[in-house]
Amino acid sequence: MQESRKRFYALSNRTQDGIYSFNLSINKYVYTNPAFIKIFGHPCKDIATTSSVNDRIVPSDRKKLRERILASLSDGREGDEMEYRCVDNDSNIRWMHDRWIVLRDEKGTPVALEGIVRDVTEMKNVVSVKNYLESVLESCMDAIVVTNRDGYVTLVNRGAETLFGAKRDALVGSFIGNIIRSGPNVGHDIYQTILDRAPITNLELEAYLADGSIVPLLISSAHLTDSENLMTGTISYMRDMTVRKQAEERIRTLSQQLIRTREVELSGIARDLHDQLAQNLYALNIQLSTFVKRLPRSGIDHSIQPQELLDSLQSIMSDVRKMVFNIHPPSLNTLGLVCTLNNLCKNISKIHGLPITFKSAGMDALNMNFDEKIAVYRIVQEGLTNIVKHANAKKATIRIVCSYPKIIIRIEDDGRGFSVDELGAKRSADAGMGIWSMKERVGLLNGRMTTRSEIGQGTTILVEIPFQGDDRGVS
Repeated sequence: MQESRKRFYALSNRTQDGIYSFNLSINKYVYTNPAFIKIFGHPCKDIATTSSVNDRIVPSDRKKLRERILASLSDGREGDEMEYRCVDNDSNIRWMHDRWIVLRDEKGTPVALEGIVRDVTEMKNVVSVKNYLESVLESCMDAIVVTNRDGYVTLVNRGAETLFGAKRDALVGSFIGNIIRSGPNVGHDIYQTILDRAPITNLELEAYLADGSIVPLLISSAHLTDSENLMTGTISYMRDMTVRKQAEERIRTLSQQLIRTREVELSGIARDLHDQLAQNLYALNIQLSTFVKRLPRSGIDHSIQPQELLDSLQSIMSDVRKMVFNIHPPSLNTLGLVCTLNNLCKNISKIHGLPITFKSAGMDALNMNFDEKIAVYRIVQEGLTNIVKHANAKKATIRIVCSYPKIIIRIEDDGRGFSVDELGAKRSADAGMGIWSMKERVGLLNGRMTTRSEIGQGTTILVEIPFQGDDRGVS
């Protein structure tokens, strides 16, 4: 008996759970272990009393605990359990799980309560976080899919049910490659894509679902690892981009219509300048030339030389021609894109004294519509304008090549260059607007534009535009 008692006290003193024995006849704790005293004892005394325990328990929980204990005493139960909150020595709220048994005499009258109190605060926090994460998971409209290391689905949310058109019971346990593929063939499964590229962010691909539908998806994925950093599975976030793609296509269509309308207006302005103002100036030039020839040599006011007037008029006519060409190139429909670009380079080179080398390959046979021609023309025009305004270059090179199914434009200069990283912050500045204007125009053509530049090392702009027309056509 003494050995058993020693073992009990040794165990009781080492455990982190509070152990107690409460005598109902004297309404006092007759035994408490050190852990119980630490939880409910007086701050400065090594004891736990009825009042000290009650004082530590949050009042609302204290009332519930008392009712629970009285119920277990009155209905003949062996005991009960309850979770409640108490305040520790540092005034922090802690959660306790209290489980007790009722000791009765031979007549069945309750004489004592014996129990174990465990601090479950950390567990409650974990459960709280778990519940929070589950609520976030379920409230997410996009699909979230968790797999094990072999690619079998272990967890999905409501968004995944909507995306895949199946209940989670049918999805969990299935190989993800059988649910969604990154290609039309069975061998191209999304799981292999995730394994090869994870961690990945915002990967866009066309997903082939099990029901045969094709959905544009935006995927972000990562590996799940254990404490030894070994992969245990994957977690993937998938967003259906169908609505966004449709909206982008509508915006692209509207933008193209706006550009087309603008080009039509510019064409009208250029035609009016050419047919009216330029022609009137030309007629005025002829009349003034005839008038000057008929003037007698004597009696002329030499303060204003007639030849100066003619020179000024011819300069104005030259400026009007330049304006017409810059507003809308009249040769685009007659001479074609390549000749018009070549003339653009020659004119800019002549006006600004900048040597420009123009080269093209494979472009003459392309059957391009006017929208495509004017878009390419404006991209090159904007690139040359940037060089003239900002590059302080000694020479420039324009290359345009058709490498079916792409049109590749390369614009180079040996000017002052700039920091590409700082370009985004200067979008509102004049120095950055030309580049952004080119990017937006390239984007409307579903193309891609990359800019390489360093301070003092010049600039290279590479544009790739998909071309789906008949490459055997005639421009």
